[in-house]
Amino acid sequence: MVRLHLSGSFPRSEQLIEATRAATRGKVSPSVVEEAFRLDLMKLVQLQTEAGLDFVVDGQLNWQDLFRPFCELFAGIQLGSLVRWFDNNTFYRKPVVVDRVRFVGTALERYFRLGVSPTASAKKAILPGPYTFAAMSENTAYQSMADLVDDIAHALRETVMRLRGSGYCYFQFNEPYICFGNMMTDELDMLKHALGTCTKGLGEKSALQIYFGDPSSYLDVLLDYPIDCIGLDFYAMSADSLSGHDFTRELACGCIDGRNSLLESPTDLKRLLAKIEIEEGIDPENISLCPNCDLEFLPHGIAEKKVRILAEAREVLS
Repeated sequence: MVRLHLSGSFPRSEQLIEATRAATRGKVSPSVVEEAFRLDLMKLVQLQTEAGLDFVVDGQLNWQDLFRPFCELFAGIQLGSLVRWFDNNTFYRKPVVVDRVRFVGTALERYFRLGVSPTASAKKAILPGPYTFAAMSENTAYQSMADLVDDIAHALRETVMRLRGSGYCYFQFNEPYICFGNMMTDELDMLKHALGTCTKGLGEKSALQIYFGDPSSYLDVLLDYPIDCIGLDFYAMSADSLSGHDFTRELACGCIDGRNSLLESPTDLKRLLAKIEIEEGIDPENISLCPNCDLEFLPHGIAEKKVRILAEAREVLS
């Protein structure tokens, strides 16, 4: 049976948004905001559980962007200026590398918040990929990109090992930059080595998630990476791009559009899966369904409906 999971952050509810804005104005206490976060998280876990998703994420509800928490979790990084997040109307704080990057773990439990989930839930952690992290930072401390990527990879490895001890069993590394950086052979090798560092001896499921672009020109290289699953954005590339590749890894089909409020049809998702299985010859046991990227770009209610569409697609496929 095809597996289902989310692939990134989830939008906050109106109640949580109002609470955080009120706290910024000094109108409510931090405890009120924390309770609003807790309620949103409980509802998100319940939504995923009721939809029958195979792995549960915490939605990164208290993350301002993909990198911000790691300015606390890692030493050697400070917050920089606001920069546009690829071609979206959202922004991130550019990490500024001012010293050697190393894991310190400060506030780890605050940013990975699945303590409220049922103990039987299979927990999935969303993490920045080591190359994207390095490439989208301002480096003032390292003389070589390779050394920076390597230290970030070691810090991420410490992160995942701590999370594994807290019951996480699936680790996703987001690498959207590789579709925009015109990756050269040495850079692709650098990422391969870094992912090997992140996952060596992990003994749990790992994924490389690629979105906002088409990596098909070096897909064969990616398929040789030390990773269990590769997630692709089928709103940025065609399923035809899979032709001719020996897909030995699990394919996470990014077939729910996280940047468009139009609701997908479960029947259309079934047709996409049929094409991938029949025309491209990929074993259905190696396929999962997920959004192509974060759902945080969508209104909260639309994001909830898209989660339920994943469950409906499974029903159509069964």
